[in-house]
This record gives sequence, structure tokens and C-alpha cells, in this order.
Amino acid sequence: MASESEYFKQMNDITNRDFLKWLPSRAFGTAVFGADGSLRRVIVPALWLMIFAMPPATSAEKSPPELSHNIDTLFADYDRGDAPGCAVSIYRDGEAIASGFYGSADLDYHIPLDHNSRFYMTTLAHQVTAAAAVRLMVRGELDIDARVSRYLEDWPEWADRVRIRHLLQHTSGLPELYDLMDIAGVSVNDVMSLEEYVALIKRGKPLKFSPGSERQITNSGFTVLAYVVETIAGKPFAEYAGEHILGPLGMTSTHFHDDRYRIIPGRVISYEPRDENGGEQEVVTSFRRTYPGNYQGVGHGGLYATMADWGRWEAFRIEPPGGVADSTEQELFLEIHRLMSEQSVVGEDTVSNGFAHHHDYWHGQKREHQSGQFHGFQADLRRYPEHGVSTLVLCNRADADPAEKSRALARLVIRDSLEAYLQQYAGVYHNDELEVDYRLTVEDGALVLGRRLDPKGVMTEDAPGKWSADSWEFVFLRDDATGEVTGFLVSAGRAKEVEFLKK
Repeated sequence: MASESEYFKQMNDITNRDFLKWLPSRAFGTAVFGADGSLRRVIVPALWLMIFAMPPATSAEKSPPELSHNIDTLFADYDRGDAPGCAVSIYRDGEAIASGFYGSADLDYHIPLDHNSRFYMTTLAHQVTAAAAVRLMVRGELDIDARVSRYLEDWPEWADRVRIRHLLQHTSGLPELYDLMDIAGVSVNDVMSLEEYVALIKRGKPLKFSPGSERQITNSGFTVLAYVVETIAGKPFAEYAGEHILGPLGMTSTHFHDDRYRIIPGRVISYEPRDENGGEQEVVTSFRRTYPGNYQGVGHGGLYATMADWGRWEAFRIEPPGGVADSTEQELFLEIHRLMSEQSVVGEDTVSNGFAHHHDYWHGQKREHQSGQFHGFQADLRRYPEHGVSTLVLCNRADADPAEKSRALARLVIRDSLEAYLQQYAGVYHNDELEVDYRLTVEDGALVLGRRLDPKGVMTEDAPGKWSADSWEFVFLRDDATGEVTGFLVSAGRAKEVEFLKK
């Protein structure tokens, strides 16, 4: 018997190509308004005919109206006019098949979130920054394997081994920008230019580790990368990215904010809960504004976008060159996409050559994902490339949990493929010594643990072959010859690897 992880690399992908084919029909649009007349939800659905490779069964995929209703239910706690909230879109090939807007964009002026709301995109900005750098690579103006010192004057000797590739892959070992700011007594609201942020990084010695030896997310790398682009291009990074990346993709409501005086139509303000009672509240009723009004750092962040504009980015990432019209630019964007999609392994992470996405499998589906937070803003993006599906959750409240919502969205839109993969785990597992049974079932796109006491309920896939329920850890076993799941080892507290075999 072997652990599941030993089989995982040999498994064929169990995706929608195996279990589900989508045949898009004619799309239509509807708008739903709240009682106060404000736009609450915009839906651009498509009707699908579904063909299953599995035995005939009632479809678990949601029709557009049902999908919309389930999203409303999922985000019901945020659907308040007196609190910040979240916006959500599910994209198929870059087109929003369902979107929802719940809560307020600006509490001072009672402005609800809607399709015009421009969110601070947190670290999702890395993707666009990487695209700007990769464009220079395609044009032969930037070498991914060159040292940073080749492009930046006065680059410190202590960081001389850092290369462009290290910046892109978060393997540079540079100290974290915001930690350096804290140590130096620099506030996020202090007015600074991109050059000044890089100057602070240059003074932040030593490196945390040898470049390329490990991967650690840092905002410093993409700040320096943006400055490299700016230096080569001979113009402000925000201008270069707008002209050569955002513009060709038609992302007209997206920009890098390097000028605090610039007006941002539909700007979303961020907040965090303020507990005036000195204890936890079931429903938060008071919020403190956390929006950093003077902040104008770009590269690692600084990107503002609407949900519709981000759909154009997803169209490019899933079906390049997306909406690029010019034939010359199309060739450039096809090559940018190719380079950004290359993968490498650093430590235990599979990462892209050109941006900070994680690449992994979730419930048997290929997945790219990235999340971030910044002074009350939160973002979570999940992309399932073989389904052509992406989910995006943006929130302007610090206590939101967009990652949990994103998992729930996937269970709504690619549920059949998830359940087809999870069925291999379903069954009753028995331990002779303890004379106890555990039952695993597949429900609503999730693997559910059933037992008499806690923990029980929806399980979490932590890694291929490794699952958890609360603090309990499960490692599944497979037959060496057939690859079928035969049992699991469960560890709880100081009891390690107790074996259960599948009946």
C-alpha cells in the first residue's frame, strides 16, 4: 500500500474534459436593483447543454438563475447598505456569467458597490507588472537571467546575486518592503515615489536567503521589477503598463495609481470592524476607515480595476491574446502569455516563470490562484484553466474571508467535475482495534466526514493525498497495483497515523 501522493504525479487529469463538456448557447443579460434603486447585481449568463462522461445523473451544475440565487445566499451577510462588503464575479473565458455586489463602497456617501466600483487589487497587481516586464523580454530589452545590477545604477553589492528571474518568482531573498518601512518609521501614508521605495529596499541589507534557494512572497521584488521596467522604458512605470498592457487589452477602467491627486471614478474605500463593546459581536455595526489615501506605490500593488475590466485580463490568460485587436500586438501578447505560463519548481511550490501565482491541483482540477490583502482590501482569484473558469472575490472589509467564498463558488460552477473526482474517497472506513467506523460522503462538491463526535463536516484538501478536518490530519492510502483508495492514516494530537481501512 502507498500514500496517495506517490500516485498523484501519475494520475491523468480528471477535469471537465473527462466528465463534462460545455456547449455555450446565446448569452443574455439582466440587471437586478435593490429596493432603494441601486444596482445590486449584474448577470451576464449563458445557457449550456451538458454532456457527461459519467453515467447519467441529475445535473449538479447550476443554471444561471440558480447560480445567481446561490451567490446571493453565499454573500447574504454582506448585503447591507450600512457596511462595507464584497464584489464577486464568475468568468467563463473572460465573460462574466454571474456577478454580485454586496455592501457599500463608501460609507460616508452611502455609495453601494456596483459594476463601476474600482477596487484596490492588492497583490493581483503582480500579474500585470510581470506582463510589463515580460513584454520587454519579448522585445529583447530585458534578460530574465541578468543581474538586477545590469539595469539599476547603485544597486547594492550585498544584493548583487539577485537576478530578474528571482524578482519574478519571489526567490530574491530581498527583505520585505513593508517591514523595512516599519523599522524605518515610514508610514504607508507617507508620500513616496517608486524610486524612493526602491532606495529604501537598497538600504535593507542583508538578504534573507541565497537568491534562488527558496521562495518567500515579498513586495520588494515586484517593486524593484517595476523600477527596472521604468528605467528601461524611460517613462513612468504606470504610464508604460497603461500604454502597452492595459490599453491593448481594453482595460480602460484599470490603472496603476502613482499620483495621489488623480481622481478615481467609483473609488472603493476600505474599512475594518470597530468593536465598541470590547468583545466579539455576531453582527458588526461599526467600522473604521483604513483607506491609505496618500499611498502611491506601484508594481507590487497600486492597481485599481473594476470587475468587468478584470474579465478582460482573464480572457487574455485563458484564451490569449484576449481582446487585443492589433495583429502586431496579438503576436506580442501570445508570446507574453507563453512565457508567463511556463512553470518551475522552487522548494515545494510550483510557480510560474512570470508571475506570483501558485500552480497546483484542487480536487483533481488544475488551478492557478493568488490572494492578497492591504489595509482592509482583500482579493482572492482562482483560475481553473481547463474549464475556462475563473472566480474573483474582492472585499473592502478586513474581516471578510474571500478564500472560503472562492472555494464555495467553485463548488457551484464546476461541481460535477469536483464530485466525479471526490467519489473515489467515498465509503466507510474501519479501525479494528478501536472498533469504530468513519463515513466519507460527497455532498455539494465537497468531501464530508461523518462521525459521532467532532470533528465532522466538510474536509479540506491541504495537498495531494493529504486532507484535514479541523486540526486532524488524514493521509490517504492506495493499492500499489490498482491505485484505488484503500484507507487512510489519521493523526490527532499525540495520536499519530492510526490506520483505517476502507470496507
